[in-house]
Amino acid sequence: MSNRRLSLLDSEESERIARVVEGDLRAFNELVDQYYRMAYSLAYKVLNNEDDAREITQDAFVRMHSALDGFRGDASLKTWIMRIVMRLSLNRRRDRSRSSWRRLGLHCNEESVQETAPCFQTPEAEYISRETRMQVQQLVDRLPDSLRQVVILSSFEDLSYEEIAQILNLPIGTVSSRLHAARKKLLQQFREHDIL
Repeated sequence: MSNRRLSLLDSEESERIARVVEGDLRAFNELVDQYYRMAYSLAYKVLNNEDDAREITQDAFVRMHSALDGFRGDASLKTWIMRIVMRLSLNRRRDRSRSSWRRLGLHCNEESVQETAPCFQTPEAEYISRETRMQVQQLVDRLPDSLRQVVILSSFEDLSYEEIAQILNLPIGTVSSRLHAARKKLLQQFREHDIL
């Protein structure tokens, strides 16, 4: 991995990546410590299942470790990791949806939305009641995949349009139009469900 490839990264991140590629386990553990919570949060929001989110997050870091020597540095490490987590989460979600039980929603029970489930919310979102959060999550979950992805990355992960475009490999204009369409659909659903 050349220094030129990592020119878009800060020097500390570049140095840590180089140490990981050279086999430094402590450097890899530092990367995991730094990005695990963010990766898990995204996986959980896409999958709404703690076990699946943990498994996807672990798998993402294993894949990241294997592919790090090919990391080009044309995006931030954070964006690259989020892209891996999103792709793995969407694959898991697609595989899950093939089950008729899950497709019909018959797998749901109280344990699927536990009080102990980690909640990585903005301060504003903390004011929304648990029941309302569940309703909002269900409505977001019903959006078409293309719209749900941008809503999760923008509203729940608080990523910029540029970061979302890099993660989903889309033009920024497409991200913007999808967010607009998703928010319009959600606003209508919120009104129908008396959330607003």
